Amino acid sequence: KMQDLEGRLARLERDVAILNDQQALRALLSAYAVAVDEHRPAALRALFTNDAQVSIPAWQVEEQGVDAVMAFYDRYWARYQRPRRYFANEDTRVDGDLARTSMYWHVTQESGANSVLGWGTYDWQFRRVDGAWRIAGVLISILAMTTLAAGWAG
Repeated sequence: KMQDLEGRLARLERDVAILNDQQALRALLSAYAVAVDEHRPAALRALFTNDAQVSIPAWQVEEQGVDAVMAFYDRYWARYQRPRRYFANEDTRVDGDLARTSMYWHVTQESGANSVLGWGTYDWQFRRVDGAWRIAGVLISILAMTTLAAGWAG
């Protein structure tokens, strides 16, 4: 009976640790959205590992290292104003000090006089650094990026 109790306790501790990690990753992704949407470069930089990667095949973006990643976001902020991004259907898997999250995203933003809508998927990679989760990489797949005038049907 004591062995069974110890096994149950060990499983509960493991499950609680995973739930805590998943919640920390949700908070990290929320901090990412706020930092990008509110144009906070210092806050955004702090979320990435030094060797982080950002890949956006539809835009031929392939950045390696936090300086290159931040240069990409500077170009993004120059192109789009007042972005607001939304996440849905997240699936997070934690494996020790590594984790992955897949999710859908939707963004509303402006480019000059145009209202721009976009959506697609994120495939995130995370690594725990000095006890804190950081973004190690993201593959951003753009399924649509269009103006209201152009629309998206057909």
